[in-house]
Amino acid sequence: MLRLNSLTLERASKSSGSIQFQLNSETSDFSAIVMSRSIPNLLFTFLHWSGFVEGSDAKAKHRFSSRIFDILLFLTCADVTVSTVINSENAQKKLIAAYLSFPIVCALVWCEMRCKRKLITSLVKNVQMVNSSFYEKVINFAVLINYFMSLLVPTILISTVINPKFLTFFTYGYELKNSWILCVIGILKGLLYCMLYPCVTNIVAIFYISLCWNCSVDLNNLVKDIAKYTPEEFEQSKQLDILKKKAKICRHLQSIQTVFSVPMFLIIVANFLMCSCLIGGVLINIKFAEDDMIFIVYFANAILCLITSLWVAGSVPVEMSRFKETFHQTTHERLLYYHETEELHLKMDLITEPDFVLTGCNILPFRRSTILTVIGTLLTYTVLIVSTS
Repeated sequence: MLRLNSLTLERASKSSGSIQFQLNSETSDFSAIVMSRSIPNLLFTFLHWSGFVEGSDAKAKHRFSSRIFDILLFLTCADVTVSTVINSENAQKKLIAAYLSFPIVCALVWCEMRCKRKLITSLVKNVQMVNSSFYEKVINFAVLINYFMSLLVPTILISTVINPKFLTFFTYGYELKNSWILCVIGILKGLLYCMLYPCVTNIVAIFYISLCWNCSVDLNNLVKDIAKYTPEEFEQSKQLDILKKKAKICRHLQSIQTVFSVPMFLIIVANFLMCSCLIGGVLINIKFAEDDMIFIVYFANAILCLITSLWVAGSVPVEMSRFKETFHQTTHERLLYYHETEELHLKMDLITEPDFVLTGCNILPFRRSTILTVIGTLLTYTVLIVSTS
């Protein structure tokens, strides 16, 4: 009898365990579906394979890929640092010091994003994607171009190198007799270097841009909703509904600030140093390769990433200001013509509310005017540093 009872309990525990496992898998699948609706497909795929969201642990292939990414990233970071130090004899020390910061910054960005997986998962689940095919196509195209550039550019650059001494950078200064093997090593390491920078930093920046763009569009839609009402129609219930939607957007912006404050500051610093390094190299007549292709690619990527990130993040305070102005104008006309004084507290709360501006580590404000400041600082300090002995 006791044996029968124990067998019954064992079967019950197994069945309950299988049911619990099924429920957990269904929950993770549901979470994945919700997140896939929040962000464009190609970006969502990268977040899962890289382990930036919690749902990545649900499947073995995602767990494996995220660990491989970690290993490759930090091995590449160590390799590019050692190679740069070994081959620094014939280059300016100031430029080498700037170049050594890139792998370190990229590794820090990766660690920051992995440490904030729970916050990223919560953010992606709560933010609803803009119902626009244009938005999704632009983000997916940016991700695709980033992958394409990271794979194709190193292959083209290294395959077209005439002087084999340039490829000894990838072999720690040792010259191999077989030029074919040297070229293969250069291509493989070049792909890994591009994965480290600019692929990782670009993907994080694209993710940040997509979320900021989403919030800007939501704020713009609220402005359009207010414009639909006449002062007479804009009653207190409708004002409250609009303000509740705006408060929800502000919560999302606070989450974006919490997650991306440090990573985006590091990315902007890395791109700033890359631009400074390349401009400084041109000023002192350093050849980065047999032609100027490497200069054009890295400089264009760095300056575009820097400008686009600041421009899109800077659209948030612009749209917030437009929202306040439109809300104030409509409620002010309602007060003048219909004497609805009981609604004044809503208007005053909104006016006295401080302007929300995304920042990098509370040091660098992400406004559109910051672009000119950064470019001016870049040119000024690069010339000063290069000109000093």
